[in-house]
Amino acid sequence: MAEIFKFFNSAPGDERWHYASDFADYFGNVLSSGLLHKNGTPNLQVKVNAGTMQMYVEAGEALIQGYQYQNTTPLFLTHGLPESNLDRIDRIVLRLDKRNNARFIRLFVKEGVSATNPVPPVLQRDQYVFELSLAQIRLTKNTSSLEPLKLIDERMKEDLCGIVYSLISVPTSVFQQQWDYWFNLKKQTLEDDMEAWQLQQKNDFETWQAIQKQEYLTWIESIKDILDENVAANLASRMAELEQGLANHIAEVSHIIWIETVGGSANALTATVSGITSYKNGLAVSFPATSNSTAAMTLNINGLGAIPIKKANGTAFSNAMANGVYTVRYRAGAFTLQGEGGEYGNAKEGDVVKGVTFGTEQGIKTGTLVAYKAGSAIPSNKVKEKFSEKWMKAPINSQGKPFGIDRFGNIYVGYNYTSQTDGRLVKYNKSGQIVKSFTPSGQYGTIMGVDVGGDRVAAVCDDRNMYLLDLDLNLIKTIPSGTYFSTHVAVDSLGNSYTQYSDTFEVRSVRKFGKDGLQIGIAQLTNNFNMMQLMATPDNQLVVLTPSSPVASLIKFTFSSYYATKTWETAIETVQYGQLYQARVLNNGHIALATAGNWINQRRDGPWVVNYDANGVKVSSVSLGYSNQPYENYSYKWSSRFNLCPDGENGVITSVGAIAYFNLSDDTKISFATEIVRRLRANTYSLEHVGVATSGESNIFGVSWMNYSLEDDLIYYHDTAGRVRCFKKEYTLI
Repeated sequence: MAEIFKFFNSAPGDERWHYASDFADYFGNVLSSGLLHKNGTPNLQVKVNAGTMQMYVEAGEALIQGYQYQNTTPLFLTHGLPESNLDRIDRIVLRLDKRNNARFIRLFVKEGVSATNPVPPVLQRDQYVFELSLAQIRLTKNTSSLEPLKLIDERMKEDLCGIVYSLISVPTSVFQQQWDYWFNLKKQTLEDDMEAWQLQQKNDFETWQAIQKQEYLTWIESIKDILDENVAANLASRMAELEQGLANHIAEVSHIIWIETVGGSANALTATVSGITSYKNGLAVSFPATSNSTAAMTLNINGLGAIPIKKANGTAFSNAMANGVYTVRYRAGAFTLQGEGGEYGNAKEGDVVKGVTFGTEQGIKTGTLVAYKAGSAIPSNKVKEKFSEKWMKAPINSQGKPFGIDRFGNIYVGYNYTSQTDGRLVKYNKSGQIVKSFTPSGQYGTIMGVDVGGDRVAAVCDDRNMYLLDLDLNLIKTIPSGTYFSTHVAVDSLGNSYTQYSDTFEVRSVRKFGKDGLQIGIAQLTNNFNMMQLMATPDNQLVVLTPSSPVASLIKFTFSSYYATKTWETAIETVQYGQLYQARVLNNGHIALATAGNWINQRRDGPWVVNYDANGVKVSSVSLGYSNQPYENYSYKWSSRFNLCPDGENGVITSVGAIAYFNLSDDTKISFATEIVRRLRANTYSLEHVGVATSGESNIFGVSWMNYSLEDDLIYYHDTAGRVRCFKKEYTLI
């Protein structure tokens, strides 16, 4: 298209459509990214909430690549606690995220890396994400509150943030003409002043010179009668001799003597130089090498002795090149090579990035190492991915229940009831430290289900209530769940919550509540509906998993009005896939389902991961079972646990606890319990082992629920002993 024009209203027969990106492009072309200001003072100032680990950002507005941001009230952000023996520098960033699963501009705490000399984290700026840094703060080791004096405001730094300004330039030809006119007038004035000053200086010098000359003549006149003729002549002769000696010495030790021809061998040079009778400190000579040297070199001038030639760092010089010209200077028994920087090291071409040159004793070389920089795609066959344990926390009182994770990487775990004070919901930060806890006030306290979305946490409890809380676990509202308690809850990205509700023991529904806890919708279910799991979708709607109502199914409900409509229902092929374990919604809206598998041809074919698209259509399935997916010598007989979670890239991470066979060399088999964590990539749905695997004679280790933090590449899960464990994703180039 040659011509582009916008924005115009639509007319009958000529519809004009404009997208949000069109407006962003428009404003991004005329206004820079940064903060809006009032009377020259930028807004969105960051301040420390004294005595806490919180910062708060004042109200204000910003523009990032044409997209608008506005914060209307002070917004509080919480930092993770620093390590006990290392400091850390965090940044408060305003992040534009244009990815389809995000589409927001929000404030975040961008955590740095703990170190002896920590540095602030690097801002992310690529085609999807663009960050502005409002401030940085240093977190002192082994402290539990922020120090206001260590806060550095970065809003006025153009490379980090800056103030919005116009990108439209103004023609400067008129200004240039005015400048030239003023400069020429000023130039003439300055030249006249300089000429007058130089004349004055010349007159002053000539006056001073005449005075000094007269004083010298007066002094000579006063001493001429003291010196007789012989004394004066001897004095003059001695002065001339000293002057000549000084000139010879300067020429000898300071001037570089050129040697046109050197003899001897490549490593033992000889030379004849007129006037040199001994080696004196400062003696300098230059000479051409006739051939390549192969060992430590020496230079012998006029047969005065072979003197070693050394580099500036005192090591032997051994790599002279034919036709090269070298300069050496004598001192303390050695000729030191001039202009030599010292050792080159032992780097080879394969150690240096491809296309980059580096110096060696054999001259300039070019690197051949392929390096992958931040933001560039690394071929999958060149990188190995694994998870290594970062921390582990013992259970609060008993085994943890399912848990949720917020956009900052904090996790929210519900625990079993053992006494009225023990049953509670606990918030951990991504370092494994307890930030806050919430205890239901009723007679019971077992948390049956937890989910997090937007800035809301929802937990259902066996006291027949759902508790709606903010991210700091402050109670917003207690919502009854009907005549018997619910074990199912979901929260979408807007903070709306969904919970199973029972008017009697038979009449079932799912009720939708807003961020304030007020009911805003209902999805009617059949009587005696067998609920297994609720899930919020990326488009903020609801998916229900049932194992038998009347058949195993996935059902999507859309809340376009108060009463939800059933968008689609997909039956699950349990004959092949067997018992259902768990379903999770992926980043692209697909739904991954974990199943146990069934017996086929006298052996268990499974467990399975089945992938349904956003319309409920099955698009792929993969078996982790006995027949086609063994890992090393392990083959699954049947699964005792099977969990999964999104991997942040439209694939899944799976954890299977199973009874396995170990094949011995004599074809006998030993069975034992094992737990293996793997990844299924979205593009091929190929199975990969990611490094977390244990086994033993009993289920001493196993995953009961898992979640993944895309923000920090961390995977969290409970094991069967009720411990909370955190593993960090790491990459190794192959």
